[in-house]
Amino acid sequence: MVRCNMPKRINRPQFSPKAFKFLEELTNNQNRAWFAEHRPEYEEFVREPMKSFTEVLSEELANNEVPLWGDPKKSLFRINRDARFSKAKHPYNMHASGLFTRTGDKHSPGVLYFRLDPLGSRCAAGYLQPEAHILKRLRQGILDNPQAWLSIEKSLIRKGYELDYSHSLARIPRGFDSVPKEVEQALKLKGWIIRRQLPRPMICSKSLPNEIVSFAKDMLPLLSFGWHALEKFSD
Repeated sequence: MVRCNMPKRINRPQFSPKAFKFLEELTNNQNRAWFAEHRPEYEEFVREPMKSFTEVLSEELANNEVPLWGDPKKSLFRINRDARFSKAKHPYNMHASGLFTRTGDKHSPGVLYFRLDPLGSRCAAGYLQPEAHILKRLRQGILDNPQAWLSIEKSLIRKGYELDYSHSLARIPRGFDSVPKEVEQALKLKGWIIRRQLPRPMICSKSLPNEIVSFAKDMLPLLSFGWHALEKFSD
């Protein structure tokens, strides 16, 4: 999907240290009465800067020919948690985050993720917790062109990045036979995730969009490999 009506010449707002202060206080005040009293601080220091940042980063990604963008109304995660199926019952997230995809839809596979977090802000890219049918096609992409996959992995390592192999199957998934030994571990992956930590001084600087765009450009070969696999092995 081609994005239309890209906003132009957006001012570059900065995150304030007060965003971290609010989230830290929210961590210690997980109740609706406190949040209602402090909601203006949330809107001023967290929600509105996140919306502005989404617009700025989307514009910079487009300027650098990275086919990812976010919608301030649709791409950001809500501060309220759905705790119905979780053992942790606190009502609010203690961080703010959003996704950038090819369509602007959070459910589109192949993402750039940004997280503002007092315990450690970060960006990430890849295929995060893909559904089973998507993961199968990603694995088929590796098996279809193992040398291309290995080349991408080596290139990422040279740039200082590594895929997260901590979430992997114990065995080769069913239906994948005659697997080249060099990609056995890759086929066991439950998702393709690469993270980059973002220190607070960077979060609060005007250079933050440029830093994340640089990361996204480094991740583009990995994302493109997956997009190609999803198209080639579509049902």
